[in-house]
Amino acid sequence: MDNQPNSALPTLVSLLICDQVIDDKASNKKSAIGIFNMILVGKLPTAIHQMAILASLTEISGKVELELRLVRDADDAILFSGKGTVEAPDPLAVVDLIFSMTGVQIPAAGQYAFELLASGEILGRRRFQVFLRPPPPPRAGPPATA
Repeated sequence: MDNQPNSALPTLVSLLICDQVIDDKASNKKSAIGIFNMILVGKLPTAIHQMAILASLTEISGKVELELRLVRDADDAILFSGKGTVEAPDPLAVVDLIFSMTGVQIPAAGQYAFELLASGEILGRRRFQVFLRPPPPPRAGPPATA
């Protein structure tokens, strides 16, 4: 007996991490602003004020359950997870999904990844690094006078 689902998984065309996504309703064009793979923070733990994920999918058959999650690579801990569904008017259509987030909690420096799953299967992941900004060097004071 075959335990495979009746429909194939969607194909992930792209997965971007950025500061924000502008969605022009008139042209239906998306602009990813401030694409990054690294974050430099002043203290840890920290919260990322604003970030967005732009995911493009195609070959969507019927209604598909999606999950976006933030994973710490060091121990595969899931720090954030959100679920929803998507469907396309045509399996050949490309569907752009925008996930806007505020206050994303980052507990420590290291490597993290956003993973996009469909029906529990990972479609793709996008890694990024978090670094602690080194403290500024001490300022040299005025020369000592006798």
